[in-house]
Amino acid sequence: MEPAWMRKQLSNRKVGFRLAIVFTLLFLFLVSYTSYKYLFLRHGEFDTCVEEIAQARVPAVEELARLELEKQAHSLSQYRTALGHNSTHVRSGARQISASELMDMVNMGESPTPWIVHQSWKDGPLPGHFQKWSDSWKESLNDTWMYVLWRDEDNRKLVERYYADYLEVYDSLPREIYRADMVRNLYMHRFGGIYADLDLVPVGHLPDHLPFLKYRTPGQISMAYLGHMGEDSYEHSIPNAFMASSGLYHPFWLQPLEYVKMHWNDERYNKQPEELTGPVALRACVKEWEKGQQKRQDAGEFAEITVLSNEKIYPFSWYDSPQAHKCLCRTHSPHFNELQCKWAHPNAWTLTYWTHTWGF
Repeated sequence: MEPAWMRKQLSNRKVGFRLAIVFTLLFLFLVSYTSYKYLFLRHGEFDTCVEEIAQARVPAVEELARLELEKQAHSLSQYRTALGHNSTHVRSGARQISASELMDMVNMGESPTPWIVHQSWKDGPLPGHFQKWSDSWKESLNDTWMYVLWRDEDNRKLVERYYADYLEVYDSLPREIYRADMVRNLYMHRFGGIYADLDLVPVGHLPDHLPFLKYRTPGQISMAYLGHMGEDSYEHSIPNAFMASSGLYHPFWLQPLEYVKMHWNDERYNKQPEELTGPVALRACVKEWEKGQQKRQDAGEFAEITVLSNEKIYPFSWYDSPQAHKCLCRTHSPHFNELQCKWAHPNAWTLTYWTHTWGF
């Protein structure tokens, strides 16, 4: 017969083993339920898609693909005509440079034009859709443009090198998405150009709509551009997925940084990134900026903001667009189709597919 201490040890092992099995089964259940909820219950919002798309009279994908090819051929013909009828020059897109190269240009005293597209990704290669959408920016522009894909490491170097007063706050933010939100304002302040989230794509040629993107001569008034989505009363109505700046050092772009500096220790603003560094914070900064417009003009400071209307930058709203548009434009919809989504928004300058990858 085993001693009492041995029986107790064996009993403890059995209890530990049973608890391990229980926790393992519980974990597997939670994972399975979460997957089920995401893949099946979430798709419940798309149950009426076939009917909604039919009622909206959305053309077939094949027809839209044919029209898209014709449009591209016409655009290429116009480009060659502008160069000369006999030109064999192949249109090239924006030239990609690294964030380090861009910062080195500034260090050497060069003043980059606002013809820069900025995007950001943590590290490693871009996932499938993001790579294609990123390429669409480069392909829609010519080689007078630069394209920069910022990485997390680059972002910190930018703050450390040019905005050291904000470095402590930047490093103290709870997650990388907060830092990515914060630093995009610095792209605009230090370099100008366009910032676009990786799920935001150009529809057509954006410089045709914003004059500072077409002509090298800067205007007398420094301009910042943002987009509007949905009802103005909605706290997310000025997303930070698109930004544009006609030149360097527009003072507005420091407002969101000051906002973070003021509130980063306040629990009310730290529950989700939207309130501290994202759309809710950006909207608050715009409203505050608008209050001081007359005072700035009286002081001879001419730097303004234009919030572009709904149909231009964010024509597809993830919270109040028609159901047919949600069926066609949400990437997790089984009916997602880029050509049909673009057809549904004929006045769009850009489109955002709202992947919301920061939440995963």
